[in-house]
Amino acid sequence: MTEQQTPEQRALEAAEVLAAEGAPVTARAVRERSGVRMTVAADAARAWNEREAQAEAVPGPPAAVEARFAALWREAVAVARSEFAEARTGWQAKVEQVEAERGALAEEVEQVEAERDQARAQAAAIRDQAAAERDQAAADAASASEALAEQRSRADKSEARAEAVEGERDRLVSERDRLLAERDDLRDAIRKQKD
Repeated sequence: MTEQQTPEQRALEAAEVLAAEGAPVTARAVRERSGVRMTVAADAARAWNEREAQAEAVPGPPAAVEARFAALWREAVAVARSEFAEARTGWQAKVEQVEAERGALAEEVEQVEAERDQARAQAAAIRDQAAAERDQAAADAASASEALAEQRSRADKSEARAEAVEGERDRLVSERDRLLAERDDLRDAIRKQKD
């Protein structure tokens, strides 16, 4: 930088040097590098940044490129819509199939649950019947036990009476035999007296 340059020229040159060094072009950096007032440095930094932004801006495409791009874009959109419609139709068919399968499975679940409930009811009825039969069997066994005890008691009494009757019979037989013997003795005695 030479002494003959204006402050604006020095500020613009400082901005170029900063950019070449890869440093950010800010008002403060330009002021420190060029030694100008802050307003001059700010104007120079703004001008340089705007010029660089314009240089880096991408120009719009030519009309022919835009027309070709629009045609390609329309074709791409049409293909995408067609593919989307096909995919949506396919997915709708899959959804319908899954819904049908879900409905069939729901019916099967309902049927299995109904069979389960019926089996539970049958099992409960069988348990109740078994409990009733067990109670009846226990009552029958108790009744039979009582009847058996009564029959045993009767049998014991009958046996005791039979023994008593046998004893009485034996006594009577013995008495009869004694009486018969006595009769025979009396007959013999009467015969002997007659003779």
